[in-house]
Amino acid sequence: MGSTPAYITALVAFLGPLGALAGVWLTAARTDRRFVQERDDRRFEKAKELQQERFAKFLVPARQLTSSLDSPDSVLESLREAAAHVELHEQDLADGPLQEVLTAADRLLLVRQRNGAASQVVVEAGLEYRNAVEAARSSMKELLRAA
Repeated sequence: MGSTPAYITALVAFLGPLGALAGVWLTAARTDRRFVQERDDRRFEKAKELQQERFAKFLVPARQLTSSLDSPDSVLESLREAAAHVELHEQDLADGPLQEVLTAADRLLLVRQRNGAASQVVVEAGLEYRNAVEAARSSMKELLRAA
């Protein structure tokens, strides 16, 4: 009968623990990658939730403004504050659609102070304002979809 050469026994004795160590290392590397991916996913979801919250905080007073034209100061202040929060994170949105909403709101309030509620200029300013709010809302929805 033949016996196994000593170098084969030594090679198996060397490769066995080396394979076990490699398996442990691969498992740890996969776990680390999974942890990093999960952490990045949580950060992304949190950022998206914060973005949605900022947008909602802008849209709520934007919609309230037209129903409170007789005492709009607190709503307009809330609208401007919410726009400032959005501006810090979404510069393009703030420079475009949000600025149009604020401009249209100022115009609506100005013409409402000078004219009766049923005046044609007030109706047109109200329509301009609602269109600006809808354009801002559409831009926000696009940003949320793109994220």
